Amino acid sequence: MTSVSIPAHDQHGLRVFTARLTPEDLRRDKAALVADLLHDPDLDPAFVEIFDLADLSGVGLAGYLTEGLGVPDAAVAADRARLDTLQGPVLILLSKALHGRAATLTPDPRLTLVGTFAEASPPVHFEPLPTAAAKGTLTPNLPPDRTPQRPTRAFLLLGLALLLVAGVTFWLARG
Repeated sequence: MTSVSIPAHDQHGLRVFTARLTPEDLRRDKAALVADLLHDPDLDPAFVEIFDLADLSGVGLAGYLTEGLGVPDAAVAADRARLDTLQGPVLILLSKALHGRAATLTPDPRLTLVGTFAEASPPVHFEPLPTAAAKGTLTPNLPPDRTPQRPTRAFLLLGLALLLVAGVTFWLARG
């Protein structure tokens, strides 16, 4: 059994495995099956796909990777023929299943790693907003704060009244 190491910073990677699974295995609870196959109970099954390649009729695995999962065509080009000749169940593990943690997985012997690919992540660039409403300052011109900074007379009178009530209560309790 070879292990598969996934670094913590790998947020766009995906690994494709062939899976020697029975139809009963494919009907099992996905979370339990994923935990059994990859020996990691903390994997998020929402980011793991298990299906039979017969379900991809007309698209093929290479097409599914590029069109469905966003892997660039150039990344799949070298393996396209091999990917499209695969048959039977496959397991696709997206690195997002780890929620940013590093892991070294020891796949079940029924799994065979076919390849590691990466989703396309276009570079981020910022363009100015096209409308005139987007120009100007971000902070509004507010009038100066006219709230007094010292306690008001009402607050002072309330404090004195509370002290007086406390004093009378104490005097009555002792008396």
